[in-house]
Amino acid sequence: QDVEEVTLGEGGILAGASVNTTHFDLSTTDPETIKHVSTLYGQKGATILDAPVSGGTVGAEKGTLCIMVGGDLEKYNKYKSILDAMGSQVMYCGDIGSGAVCKIANNLIGMTLGVVLSEALSMGVKAGVDPMTLYDAISASTGNTAHMRSYPETLFKGNFTPGFKLDLAAKDVGLATDMGRKLRVPMKISNLVQQCYIDAQNKGWGQESTLAIAKLQEEISGVEIRSEIK
Repeated sequence: QDVEEVTLGEGGILAGASVNTTHFDLSTTDPETIKHVSTLYGQKGATILDAPVSGGTVGAEKGTLCIMVGGDLEKYNKYKSILDAMGSQVMYCGDIGSGAVCKIANNLIGMTLGVVLSEALSMGVKAGVDPMTLYDAISASTGNTAHMRSYPETLFKGNFTPGFKLDLAAKDVGLATDMGRKLRVPMKISNLVQQCYIDAQNKGWGQESTLAIAKLQEEISGVEIRSEIK
């Protein structure tokens, strides 16, 4: 909806676009929306490519984002150097909407990991192991994941200052489950994950970091995932 308002709304980007204008949409939106917007761009002789990013605020500051691009290959090749200035991993994913599909799949995995890690860590803490010890063991083992890298300075200290807000995480999981329904792809676990994020929103945590999803597990397990190790 935001993408359509910004691009197609009164006084929107498309209104001021001229023939041969090329735009890149770096937001996370559903593939059908960007396809619709692309069609309207084409009617004006302009081009839009979906180019959602991954890497968070740190990646944006350091220019190390992963940028997943879908759309006109010729335009992608022509302007890739601009994207290279923002990201260290810029990849062409296919036709318009393909970048959005890749980003939604990636975010679904990340948000699911947030729920599963909360369960695993709360189990370990209730069994008497400090979260930092669990973190070190998992990081050196097959359970290692980039999703957990910030935990020592965030979750383990009760710091839920938003970088990526839980409301946005819930939106992205919803994009994935909606896509699954449209494609008739069973997504049993993903729908359970979506309910967890809705629960967290109803707790009033939507404007906190997506890591606030762990507070749900803390409540029902009766422990806090906080480290005593300095």
